[in-house]
Amino acid sequence: MLYSHVREDGIAELHYPGHGPRTVHVTGSFCGWQTPGAPLRATEHGFQGEVGPVPFGDVEYKFIVDGQWVNDPVNLTRREGGGENSLLHRPGAHGFARGALHHLRFHSPALQEVRGYVVYLPPGYASAARRFPTLYLLHGALDWERTWLEKGDLAATMDRLRAEGAIGDLIVVMPRDNGDLFRGDRRAEDYLARDVVGHVDYEFRTLAEPRRRALDGLSTGGFTSIVLGAMRQDVFGSVGSMSGCHDHRTFELLQARGAAMRAAAQRYRVFCGSAEPHLDTCRAVAESIDRAGVSTEYGERMGTHDWPLWKGALADHLRFHWANVGG
Repeated sequence: MLYSHVREDGIAELHYPGHGPRTVHVTGSFCGWQTPGAPLRATEHGFQGEVGPVPFGDVEYKFIVDGQWVNDPVNLTRREGGGENSLLHRPGAHGFARGALHHLRFHSPALQEVRGYVVYLPPGYASAARRFPTLYLLHGALDWERTWLEKGDLAATMDRLRAEGAIGDLIVVMPRDNGDLFRGDRRAEDYLARDVVGHVDYEFRTLAEPRRRALDGLSTGGFTSIVLGAMRQDVFGSVGSMSGCHDHRTFELLQARGAAMRAAAQRYRVFCGSAEPHLDTCRAVAESIDRAGVSTEYGERMGTHDWPLWKGALADHLRFHWANVGG
């Protein structure tokens, strides 16, 4: 998978997707924003080039595509507090380390279509040789793969918890899922548990085993995470749900799969806001998992079915999953 990043030796590898432009250059803080910048060469995968070594810390840049200044369409990282330029971060021995965000696409055989996903890579991922545990984080039916960034403050929360020592280096994958399983599309099981996970394990340095994979989601994504976790113990070891829109299907599946969940030593966390219409149902889901002898944690706080609630709950869920998959 091609995306712009900084290698361990400080060289920045730049990638601009697409074959339409005639010329692509890159300029930025690494060269005092000189123009036309460093040229990128055309390849079968778009335009690629190298600059540097770049300084430690934040490196801002833009592409100049046929004379037009544009941001990196794959790199979503921006300066904290807002900024117009694409940003790469070269971790140093001191200072606050930041993860990287990339908006990528892949073809799902189960759905027979191309879907987008966002991946958060922990600081230093591009310069490390080791492998990392993974969290798959689902949005709700009316959102998309970037909503956990835009409304849930995912990247800043990850960076803060890591700086505090509450979590370690964790890859977070946010796939597009429009409530497919909730609406009864059974292809979504293979899309999420086989296609997305298989793609990520192939393209990134993951720890490709159930005890190192977590799954979580909100609203219809919270339904999907519980149901998919119960169906696929061979894929996910740690499972969370925020404000899940559960119904009889969840309870029937938990009853049928309880022994398998217990045998796989899965761990679950169920959360709901105290002013939500789903409160009693979420409590009942947690009780059902617990009665099956499966490790269960239940969380509740004041709030209704909206992003302020889920943004506030995110840190607890990240700590829970890191305790399960990070060891």
